Amino acid sequence: MNRDSEDRIEWRKRRHRLRWFRNFVIFLLIAAFCGYLYVQRDAWIPKLEGIGSRYDSVTENDGELAAGNFPLSFSGGASYQAELVDDTLFLLHDAYLDLYSLHGDHRDTRQHTYQNAMISTSSKYALLYESGGTSFRLDSKSKNIYNKSVDDNIITGKVSNQGNVVLITESSTYSCSIQVYDNTGKRIYQRDCLEHVVDVSFHSDENGCFFTSIQVENGALQSTVTSVLFHQVETQWTSLPLDTMAITSGVASDGTLCVIGDTSCTYFSSTGEVLSSYTYRGTLLSEDLENGRAALLLQDDQTRDTALVLLDRSADAPQRTTVDDTSQLVRVFDGDALVMCPGDVTSYDFSGNALATVALEGAYTSFIKQDGYLFLMGYERIDRVNFKE
Repeated sequence: MNRDSEDRIEWRKRRHRLRWFRNFVIFLLIAAFCGYLYVQRDAWIPKLEGIGSRYDSVTENDGELAAGNFPLSFSGGASYQAELVDDTLFLLHDAYLDLYSLHGDHRDTRQHTYQNAMISTSSKYALLYESGGTSFRLDSKSKNIYNKSVDDNIITGKVSNQGNVVLITESSTYSCSIQVYDNTGKRIYQRDCLEHVVDVSFHSDENGCFFTSIQVENGALQSTVTSVLFHQVETQWTSLPLDTMAITSGVASDGTLCVIGDTSCTYFSSTGEVLSSYTYRGTLLSEDLENGRAALLLQDDQTRDTALVLLDRSADAPQRTTVDDTSQLVRVFDGDALVMCPGDVTSYDFSGNALATVALEGAYTSFIKQDGYLFLMGYERIDRVNFKE
C-alpha cells in the first residue's frame, strides 16, 4: 500500500471520528434542552395553551331577532311560563295555554281555570297543575289527555317521558304525600311520607322513583334520597344523609341519579351507592341537569368571580371555566351548557370549551333552545334568535 492510500484511509477515520463527536454533542444539547423544557413545563405550557386558545373556533351569531310571527306578545307580564314539548312551544299565561310552532305559527289555544298554574314538561308531554290547589292535567301537542283532581293541595309535580305524573301534595296527617299516575290518569302508586320531600325523579325504566327529602340535624340541613318501586310497599333503599340542601335531581339514561344541593353535587348508582361527589364554596347562582350532565354557576363570595362548573355524568373530574361576572343563568340543552348574561348567551361543551355566542340587545330573564334557535323570555314577549354552533 502506497503512502497516498494510507493518508486517505487515515483522513476518512478522522472524518468519521469528527462526525461521531459532532452528532454526540448535538444529542447532548438536544437532551439538555428537552430536560430544561421538562423542568420549566409549568411556565411554558400555560403560555402555549394561551396562544392556542386565541385560535379556538367560537361561532358568533349575528343576534338579529326573527321577524314574521315573532315576537310573540301577550298579557300577563312576568308570570308566564314557556317550555318546549316535541317541536311545539307551550306558552302558559293568564287563563290560557297557547301552542306555537318553532316558527311562531299559532297551533292551538286551551283554556284552564287554575289560580296559580305551573307547567312541567318532558319530551312529549306537559303537566299543568295548580300550585296550592287540587287540580292537574296532562297535555300533548295534539290534545288535552285528561283532567283530574286530588284531595290535598299540590306542592309540586313532574311528568316523565312516558307520560307518568308524580305529584307531591300536602297531607293532614303526614309531612306530605307522593302520588303517581300513568298516562291515562290511573293512579298507580301512593305513599304517605314522614319525610319533608322536596323533589322526585323517575327511575330510568319508570318502574319507580327516587324522592329527595330534607331534615335538620344539629342545626344543619341534610338531604336524603329514597328509592321506591311502584309495585311494592317496602322501600327499595335509603341513602346516608348528605350535608347539603337538595335543590333538584335528575336521572341519566344509564340509571345514575344526580342530586344538586346548595353546597355539593352527588351521583348515586341505581342501587344507592355514592359514585362521586363534588363540594363547592361560594354561592350557587344557577344550576341545570340533562341526562346526568350537571352545570353549576358559582360565585366566589370573596372575589365575586363567577365560574361555570361542568360535571359530565360524574363528579370525579369537574371542568371549571371562568365566565362573566354578570352571568345569571345556566341551562343544559342537547349536551351543551348555555350561560346567559345581560348582554349575551354563550354555549360550552362539557370540556369547558366555548362553542358559540350571540349578543343580546333586549332585557331577557330566561331562554330555551331547540333546532338551532334560542327562544328569549322578555316581559310580555318572546323573541327568537338563530344560534348555530
